[in-house]
Amino acid sequence: MHDELELHKLMARYADAVNRHDADAWISTWAEDGEWHLLGEPVAGRDNVLALWRQMMNTFEFALLLPSSCLYQVDGDHASGHVYLQEFCRDLEGNATAIISRYRDTCVRRNGKWLYRSREYDFIYQGPPDLSGAFTRPA
Repeated sequence: MHDELELHKLMARYADAVNRHDADAWISTWAEDGEWHLLGEPVAGRDNVLALWRQMMNTFEFALLLPSSCLYQVDGDHASGHVYLQEFCRDLEGNATAIISRYRDTCVRRNGKWLYRSREYDFIYQGPPDLSGAFTRPA
């Protein structure tokens, strides 16, 4: 139970860092050998993951992540599972977007601290904030 709580807190720290646009806090949730599957090809290594995050975040006036359900299975110092998110963004031109997404995660415990080893991002919905666009059901 303690590990599950710590994994939920990991997601809370991740979302809080995005909401505050705090690069240092955000990258502190990642393992050195982390791999992010965001848009197309995976990006590996903490420095590369951070560079991609900065590139993405610089396109938004604001981005707000609201995590919902998290399910993880823990096996020693490794965990896998997923989390669903609601996201609200506005780009630099003032265009608003609502996103419903899911991260499929693998986590590792290093020096007593849970970190993301890999995160695979899947869109369920991306479109107008009134949710009038098309949805993709997660597998």
